[in-house]
Amino acid sequence: MGRIAVIGTGVAALAAARSVMLAGRRPLLIAPDRDVISRGETLSPSAAALLDQLDWADLLNAETALPSEGRFSVWGDATLRRAAQGEGGWHIDRASFERRMRAKLHSDSIESHPIIVTMLVHHCDGVVLELGDGRVVFADAAIDCSGRAAVSSGTTAGRRRTDRLVAVWRVLDLPDDTEPAMAALIEAVALGWWYMSPLPGRRMMLGLFTDTDLLPPGAAQDGTNWTGLAASTIAIAPRLHSLGLDVTAALQPPQVAPAATVTASRLIEGRILRAGDAAAALDPLGANGLATALWSGIAAAEAALTLTNGERERADAYERDYLQGIAQHLVTQQAMYAAEPRFSDAPFWQRRRTAPSSHPQKEILP
Repeated sequence: MGRIAVIGTGVAALAAARSVMLAGRRPLLIAPDRDVISRGETLSPSAAALLDQLDWADLLNAETALPSEGRFSVWGDATLRRAAQGEGGWHIDRASFERRMRAKLHSDSIESHPIIVTMLVHHCDGVVLELGDGRVVFADAAIDCSGRAAVSSGTTAGRRRTDRLVAVWRVLDLPDDTEPAMAALIEAVALGWWYMSPLPGRRMMLGLFTDTDLLPPGAAQDGTNWTGLAASTIAIAPRLHSLGLDVTAALQPPQVAPAATVTASRLIEGRILRAGDAAAALDPLGANGLATALWSGIAAAEAALTLTNGERERADAYERDYLQGIAQHLVTQQAMYAAEPRFSDAPFWQRRRTAPSSHPQKEILP
């Protein structure tokens, strides 16, 4: 039996490589070295079963995860509420989490190459991969977990971006004398929404989510301008002040990262499968990104294994289930935005009154 190539460095790719190995096949992990950034992500309780499936339950320790105390929000009106759902789970340091995943894979002695893939070419019996150093590699199947850029995303993938959302964020060190609640906080504002989430190592993530064309001049270049946008918030500003982070947050400019929804109409072409953000990158409002990445890496690996045996049922089910999940998320996401009526005249909120299937900013990505 030949190799199954897994392309990417993140959770989906590492879960896929582990799944292939546990199935008794040879994974080839092609993962260029890159800096992993933690942006206050959470892992839902349902993900514990996925980690058990990978025999990686011990990934969750004090270095990588904090037990979550749920989420509070100011959404729909000016009242601070505790979410009825969303209890449990973990606040994740993604950099540490992925570092431990990679260390476990290396201890399994899987074949790994720290290089980029420049092209994927269909072959009657598999996939030909062209690498950044000019080498050509053949695999029985390839799982593309290369993120939003999605090296396999040709025009037939039907990838579409439905908004211009960006995260303008920083991770802040907490003063030694503070004892913050291990809960996330989300607050809607006219410009978009703010998010605060604790991280392991006594840190707190602060982020503003808005459309890139709506971000006020200087907000991404000046910490004072950025934090000034939070000055009139109902819950974010008081929490920053109570933790002694209001001054600290203004000392340096924030970072900016894409957070737009990007979906595909096809996840499988021949023996090339997409997983993680290469399959769909979703607005983090209501998304379950890390658990979805784990699930998609495992499910794509199972589908690839059956494809190489000439069976399509598992692959068809993976694509169908994933696309149905995306459709359900988009409906839920629209409902969550519709539940905030206070800023209905603001451009950010007006854009999200439109159904995802007919969004005026939709565009096909190359």
